[in-house]
Amino acid sequence: MRLYPAWRRSRSRWTRSCQCVSRGAAPSFDLSHEEFQRMGQRVLDSMWEAVRRGQEDPILPSARGHEIRELLDAPLPREGIAVDEVIESWVDTLLPLCRHNGHPRFFGYVVTSPDPVGIFADAMASAMNQGLTAWRSAPGATEVERVVLRWLDELVGFSGEGSGILTSGGSSANFHALALAVRKADVSAPRHRQAIYMSTEAHVSMKKAGRVLGVPDEQIRLVPVDASRRMRTELLLAWLHQDREAGLVPVAVCASAGGANTGAIDPLEQIADVCEAQDVWLHIDGAYGAPAAATTKYALMRDSFARADSLSLDPHKWLFAPVDVGCLLLRDETLSRALFGWESEYTAITQTDPIERFAFFDHGLEMTRRFRGLKVWSILKARGADAIVETIRRDIELREALDDRIAREPSLEHLGSELSISCFRFRPSSDETEGEVDELNRHILETIVQEGSAYMSPTYLEGRYALRACIVNFRTTIEDIDFLLDEVLRIGGAG
Repeated sequence: MRLYPAWRRSRSRWTRSCQCVSRGAAPSFDLSHEEFQRMGQRVLDSMWEAVRRGQEDPILPSARGHEIRELLDAPLPREGIAVDEVIESWVDTLLPLCRHNGHPRFFGYVVTSPDPVGIFADAMASAMNQGLTAWRSAPGATEVERVVLRWLDELVGFSGEGSGILTSGGSSANFHALALAVRKADVSAPRHRQAIYMSTEAHVSMKKAGRVLGVPDEQIRLVPVDASRRMRTELLLAWLHQDREAGLVPVAVCASAGGANTGAIDPLEQIADVCEAQDVWLHIDGAYGAPAAATTKYALMRDSFARADSLSLDPHKWLFAPVDVGCLLLRDETLSRALFGWESEYTAITQTDPIERFAFFDHGLEMTRRFRGLKVWSILKARGADAIVETIRRDIELREALDDRIAREPSLEHLGSELSISCFRFRPSSDETEGEVDELNRHILETIVQEGSAYMSPTYLEGRYALRACIVNFRTTIEDIDFLLDEVLRIGGAG
């Protein structure tokens, strides 16, 4: 066979493009089987150090910001170093600078201890390197993610037959949900006349989503909450009527199945009644709390989920998957296809089989997406849903035990709790002013965090500085709960 060189036109003459290609050998990044195994063993050893030290070392690094910046700042490397040196830097340099979220006494925010099965699955997803644009690009991975969506739907009782998409987290899932609601309303109202509703306790991601989608800030309505920090449904209904009379178009109500401050759950059934009567999209933010619907204690949430148009939940929170993987479940996937589907020459799908024609890029903002579903699929297969639900139930019981201990301690004041979050503060007597109590609790928290033996996050409830403990960890025990409160009492008493 005779091979003809490619030709290209350069101004008025023809030149051979093949003459421009370097004839030297290109750098090779491949490894032999033996080299791959040796490097893999080094990586496994490093990962074990991360897991082991993440349970034993101080939770937060002691290095200050300028020290970390000076340690890591460097010019662009023009020549490489030995890979062994790079792997060593993971353990010797980066690991001591991590906040150890998998520590059994990490009670800050809603960050989980990652299941080792998920850690290895995430590594395998990188090796597979599947870009989940469409079925044709990642046949097996696409089907796995569709199965995962159905499993998550079944776990929490949404009953949307697994329609939805895996995302980077709850913020992205909430954005996608509101984008669908806003788009659906576009046919009857321009953005400047649209309004969305959520409680004053709603996650900031929904407020940001409304703004990015073009809803005016003043029409992102923050409905007051009751003493339990749940949306006041009677005010929601009054605001809907009031806004309609003023010429606005209510687009969506965003209810919470587990607020970030105290874990508060909005009155979902009452809100669903309002949304159905008013023909308004109901989105439930269950990024944190939705998996609790699989427990007996919170099973009633399932009835409300089944009435929602969309539901967000984060497997990288209470399903113990490594960051990042969130999920949006949808009642009607034709709406996501109508918004995100876009015909173009280079994305045209030619398959005729309905399974093979499926494309995730028709249902979300991203084109190339990481194979996030593998770690969720692997955890659910390896552990089983029942074991995961039992771990969630146990976390809730640990929060209840924490509340019981707080109630028995005269120097501790309970401020609110739900699901696996409890908020409280140290208050030794009634002589201190509110400002003095706030300052004392700030000192307690800062001391605990600096000492590194435990970690909580702060919040404000009715203007009072609160210590906030969140338990989404399969390693936490009752001894860890007692240790935390003993430390609060010790530092508070010495303060």
